Amino acid sequence: MQRAQLKEFYGYGLIVLVLIAVQMYSVYIATTTDLILTWKHYAGFMATLLAGILWFIRKPDYVFYALGLTLILGYENLIGFTPTLSFTSTRYYFNSTALPISYQDFSMYMLIIWAYIAHSRLRTMAMRLVKRGV
Repeated sequence: MQRAQLKEFYGYGLIVLVLIAVQMYSVYIATTTDLILTWKHYAGFMATLLAGILWFIRKPDYVFYALGLTLILGYENLIGFTPTLSFTSTRYYFNSTALPISYQDFSMYMLIIWAYIAHSRLRTMAMRLVKRGV
C-alpha cells in the first residue's frame, strides 16, 4: 500500500479501537450499575465487530463502507456505543410543522474524524458523482 493508503488504513483501525474501548466501558457500566444495555447497544457491538474483522483481514475498501455506515447509523440514533445513549434533540421547522431531530454527539464526533481520515476517498466519490451528472 502507498503511504496515504496506509495512513487511512491505520486511521480506520484507530477509530475501531476507540469504538471498542467505549463499548467495553458501556459493558463495564452496565455490569456495575443498574443501567441496562438495549438492542441498540448490541447492534452497535455487532457493527463494530464487523468493521474490526474487515480491518483485521486488511480490506480497506470494505472498512471504509462498514465504518461509514456504522457511524451514520449511530449518528441517527439507530445504534449505540455509549452507556446512556445520550443524544441531542433539536427541532427543525418545515412550514409550521415541527420535526423532531435527534443525534448522538459521540457518533457525530467519530463521523467527523472518519470523514477527515477518508477525505481523499470521499472527494473522489463526490467528483465521480458530479462528472456523472453533467
